[in-house]
Amino acid sequence: MNCGPISKNRNATEAKILEAARRLFAHDSYDNVGIRDIASEAGVDSALIGRYFGCKEGLFLEALENGRTRPDFLEDGRSGMAPRAAEMLTDGPQDDDKLIDLLIMLNSAGSSNAASSVRDSIESRFHKPVACLLEGDHCDLRARLFGSVLMGLAISRTIMGPYGLSDEESDMLKARLTAILEDALAPF
Repeated sequence: MNCGPISKNRNATEAKILEAARRLFAHDSYDNVGIRDIASEAGVDSALIGRYFGCKEGLFLEALENGRTRPDFLEDGRSGMAPRAAEMLTDGPQDDDKLIDLLIMLNSAGSSNAASSVRDSIESRFHKPVACLLEGDHCDLRARLFGSVLMGLAISRTIMGPYGLSDEESDMLKARLTAILEDALAPF
């Protein structure tokens, strides 16, 4: 029995639904996005959302977890965390996938239905991995402080756009951001 095309169609349909959900959740809160809205955006029957994701909450969780599971700045371990994060915030074009992840979280953080899922996602994808690389006391608190600074800087860059700096100015900004991020990670 050849089940290849059915599996490919299912995978393609799931991907279309997930992408539509991510787009809509990035532009509106969990509470304001309906299953029919997602189905319409994806060009599918709304019953498929239930079949593939169980319910709206299941689809939302998948949309949250569909982003990168490990932040790029963790790749160099503790010693490279702050410099790599500062570099990501100042160099090159903004990564649209990361922006969508941030917007999904921000739009739905105030929802009584989705807030705990947003917090759990941030905790498991960001705070815990950062805290595991830290030594000393209050690792969880320091990881949250680091995350708060990063999120604030990312939101600012999203609103204001790229910095448009000369190479010298970019190097100065990276050095300052690295110092700020290192300070957030440092023991109290």
